[in-house]
Amino acid sequence: MYSKKRGFWGWLKGDRRTRLQRETLGRDTLEIKYMYMLEGFLGVQVQESFAVLGKDSTALIDVRIDEGMQFVYGKKTITGEHDPTLDFYLNKTLADLKEGEPINYFEVRAASFEMKTVLANSGYPYATVVSRVDTVANQSIAPIGFIINADSLVRYGDVDITGTHHFPTYTASRELKIKKDSIYRRNDILESQRRLLESGYFSTFQLNQADSTVNRYQPDFLLNVRERKPLYVSFETGALQSEERDLEWEFFTAFGKRNFLRSRRLELSADYSFSVGGDSRLLRNRYRLKLSDPWPLGFRMPLSLSIDANPRIKDATQDFDKASWGVTVSTTKRYGRKLRINLGLVYESVDISGVSEDEILLIKLQEGNSARRKLYLNVRRDSRDDLFVPSYGSVTEFSSEFFGGFLGGDENFFKIETSWSRYQILWPGWISATRIKAGWTDAFGASEFIPSDELLFLGGANTVRGFRENTLGPLLPDGDPKGARIIAVLNQEFRWKTIQVLRVLPFVGGFFKALPLWQTVFFDAGNGFDRRHEIKPENLAYSYGTGIQIISPAGPIRLDYARRIPTDKIGFASRWHFTILYAF
Repeated sequence: MYSKKRGFWGWLKGDRRTRLQRETLGRDTLEIKYMYMLEGFLGVQVQESFAVLGKDSTALIDVRIDEGMQFVYGKKTITGEHDPTLDFYLNKTLADLKEGEPINYFEVRAASFEMKTVLANSGYPYATVVSRVDTVANQSIAPIGFIINADSLVRYGDVDITGTHHFPTYTASRELKIKKDSIYRRNDILESQRRLLESGYFSTFQLNQADSTVNRYQPDFLLNVRERKPLYVSFETGALQSEERDLEWEFFTAFGKRNFLRSRRLELSADYSFSVGGDSRLLRNRYRLKLSDPWPLGFRMPLSLSIDANPRIKDATQDFDKASWGVTVSTTKRYGRKLRINLGLVYESVDISGVSEDEILLIKLQEGNSARRKLYLNVRRDSRDDLFVPSYGSVTEFSSEFFGGFLGGDENFFKIETSWSRYQILWPGWISATRIKAGWTDAFGASEFIPSDELLFLGGANTVRGFRENTLGPLLPDGDPKGARIIAVLNQEFRWKTIQVLRVLPFVGGFFKALPLWQTVFFDAGNGFDRRHEIKPENLAYSYGTGIQIISPAGPIRLDYARRIPTDKIGFASRWHFTILYAF
């Protein structure tokens, strides 16, 4: 029921359902009817009344229910006028309506809607679907019939585009999947809107059926766009803490042109970082020229070429000078809304000076100091229903990098990382989130070593909690982490919307009404290894804990408390983690 008896927790949460309001009776009736109609009681009747008790304004709520007969699914039929080649897809929409199970009224409605979607995506947007449950015979087994009137086949007419001034009209028309005389499909309209947004040329747009359409079976469309500015300048600055300095100050500036050579994009940027304090000096400087073509050779497969230059500068922590430059060519291919593939080639040259030749060889094994040639491939499939708090769907990621070999460079090695995350509702309000992650890197050919920044690191708020960031795995003789060649991680979380204690705080309670409070319990397991034979359950690190999250517009703000489970190789410890976004 919507109504709740007032208690301590109801008061603490500020639950408005504990107060009798104008909509209370209607909400109660709907909630009860909803429960019954999920279980086949299609004729349920609910009457509700209330009476005030005593001077404290408490009320007695009286609910009277006439359940009626419970019905179960009988034979399912599809009749009416429609293209028989669609029968396979139409019957698939009835998969959840299993004979002998209680009739779920809302599943029947959903099946009708899915049938209309199938028809609309096959050229019949004016189709109607009527569902009928045969309860006249007064028997518990009720046949269900779906009557379809597909109407006539519809094809696209003309598309008129307005609002383009700085960009060629084809920057909009080429993103449209609506082509004259092709069969009308609702998904084409939705996909066209997504592609227009991704193109980056337009801040807003409206794609609607034209009012001037004469033939309803070949409707015209009107696309009105608002362009983004073709020229732009950006500037960012701020302080940060890094591994090299307690305090740094960064400057970033960029100048860009979105209609370079009509529809290409050109951007020139500069990035500087200075140390602040007694040893104030320039730590990093980078200049980048980037050219992007969203449709190279007539294909929707954005191609980018960037050239980076890092003039000679003294290293941030050691006594040598370094200069570098690099070229990156990359492309991206999307398949629908879920799958994205990235492919790229990186050519980087590094020049170390100010030290002996023997020292240069050692320096190149350290972070970011070796000349690298890299070919990479990234694949990501994301079917989550929500970016920040997903309740169903999954994310599958695979990345592979090939360094050296026929490409040249100082070192020859490869790196492969993959992960799979799954989200599902266990019961109303509770979400299960599971992740499996693995990685492997190794040298080949004449190389024996892998640069330290290309090794794999674990531990911290987003991998195995209960450890400091990047401290889990193989260690150097001095106890510092050296990075792993193989990693394996398992995470399991349970998430739910918890008691909204922040809403009852004085002065700030109103602010937190728009920021729901969630809670999690979690279990993490994983470790990093040098060799494959070391991957054993007894060599893994285990931790468990709980956390709270404030769901802000920028994502969950997360505070976790984790405790390690002691093993023969890893001792007990506990740790707090504060960060933004869920671990996965």
